[in-house]
Amino acid sequence: MNILAVFVGWLLLAGCARASGPGEVALEYARALYASDAARTYRLISTEDRRVKDEGAFHRQRDQVAGFALEVANQLASFIEATPAETTIRRERARVRLKLRLPDANAPEIAALVHEWDERRLNALSRAEREEITRKLNQLHRAQKIPMLEGIETFELVREHSGWRLFLNWAGGVQIRFRISVGETIPLQVSVSPEEVLITPGERVRVTVRAKNLSTRDFVARVGHRTEPKAQGDSLALLQCPLFVPVTLEAGQSEEFVSEYLLLKDVPKEARQFQVTYEFFPGKQDEGLGARAR
Repeated sequence: MNILAVFVGWLLLAGCARASGPGEVALEYARALYASDAARTYRLISTEDRRVKDEGAFHRQRDQVAGFALEVANQLASFIEATPAETTIRRERARVRLKLRLPDANAPEIAALVHEWDERRLNALSRAEREEITRKLNQLHRAQKIPMLEGIETFELVREHSGWRLFLNWAGGVQIRFRISVGETIPLQVSVSPEEVLITPGERVRVTVRAKNLSTRDFVARVGHRTEPKAQGDSLALLQCPLFVPVTLEAGQSEEFVSEYLLLKDVPKEARQFQVTYEFFPGKQDEGLGARAR
């Protein structure tokens, strides 16, 4: 066999392969975001943005899904449908608006099938159990019985040597710092991660607060959230936080609490930085009975 001829033929085939257009890349990015597939999402982001935020920082601020839970999320993401609403290409830049139809992952029939998205439980399933879930999801999809959500999203892209990539303008993003305030009389060791992120309007960030009770008895803590500057604080929406209610930590116990924030798309242009402070206060023993940490 002529190895050189085979190699040249392969190069010709590769060169003839059609590169993905901006709309196709935007859809792939939407699917990666939907599945919380951080590695796949990051690969679709522009080189200019990745110079601002490395992959490690990107992963730390996002919801991390792995194993079979990620497989199921990607399977649902593959069911996303997109209809181009508008595409504008000017030299090396593109703006794409897509009408998207996304599976409602929290619909009762889906949530029940995937064990309420309990990642540990999903990843502990046997091979046969996993194949059954995959089969049933495909069956529901073919029968068009998966509830769908609809919306229009706009994507900005830039053409690079490797193809079209999402331009998120992280260099012009908003810096958010997370801090902890614990009184001297409170027997807790508390930390927050990440301590600082750079995000753009419409982007979310997950924050983990780790607390340890250093005392020899149960301790009830109340937690306040202070966002500064206060006048623009409404632009940083707190989507979920288990620390809204007092929490009880047993003696020596450590616990993690995960919050999620969203920087609203209509954030004022002059807002370039926010600081969020978690303030820990002593609570009453009867307050913490319904919020005991596990």
